[in-house]
Amino acid sequence: MRRLTSLRAVLMLAMTMALVTGIPAAADLASPAGSVIVTIGGAVSETNRGPSDSFDDAFLASHEYSFGRAAAFDVAMLEQLGMVSARIKAAPWPKSVTLEGPRLRDVLAAAGWTGRQITTVALDGFAVEISVDDVAAHDWILALKADGDYLSVGGRGPA
Repeated sequence: MRRLTSLRAVLMLAMTMALVTGIPAAADLASPAGSVIVTIGGAVSETNRGPSDSFDDAFLASHEYSFGRAAAFDVAMLEQLGMVSARIKAAPWPKSVTLEGPRLRDVLAAAGWTGRQITTVALDGFAVEISVDDVAAHDWILALKADGDYLSVGGRGPA
């Protein structure tokens, strides 16, 4: 199983699980009441769950990621961080879409993240690396909604 170094992060978006590496400090984050859609493990100081488990965290295990402790977020927890919106049109899309969600930097701050790089990994295994400088320089949105409707698995979601 691949274990990440303290300067790497993995943000699993879409079943959405995030791993951010390092050893977290105290458990201060509220526990999610709903389904977890983002998990940030590793270089986090605010945690609300224990280590990854190869059976319970099958998605992470299938991509060879693990963590000791993590910050897990449901939709309500993410919405409480503040929702922002942006109207975008990606080249292959037939029309522009208004996306809504918290800023990525606010989600990482809520977890007390201190990493240097994030690798986002979607349910289909597609991965993209984002540096801490890019997180700071841009208003990345962890989109929960498109045109007012919550994103679903199979519909570019849940995040």
